[in-house]
Amino acid sequence: MKKLFGEIELTWKKVILSAILAGIITAIFAIVPLFHNTSFEAVTVTLEVWILFGIIIIMNSKSNMDSAWKCFVFFLISQPLVYLIQVPFS
Repeated sequence: MKKLFGEIELTWKKVILSAILAGIITAIFAIVPLFHNTSFEAVTVTLEVWILFGIIIIMNSKSNMDSAWKCFVFFLISQPLVYLIQVPFS
């Protein structure tokens, strides 16, 4: 499992930047009509990709508490950001 998902030096800066990037990309996939009815739109309505993000964070954290906090912050930033970007354009 470590070879598949691990060996990333996961700092707080990387967690926050990846949360912002994931939120922006997901919102773009939901807004742009070009992505409708494609596999890109599936990212906006399914949980598999978000579960993968959680697994990657958990596998690259130093402790249980570190992984819990990093997952919490990642989802606290990325999920509201999707809706904050998407709502004005809907």
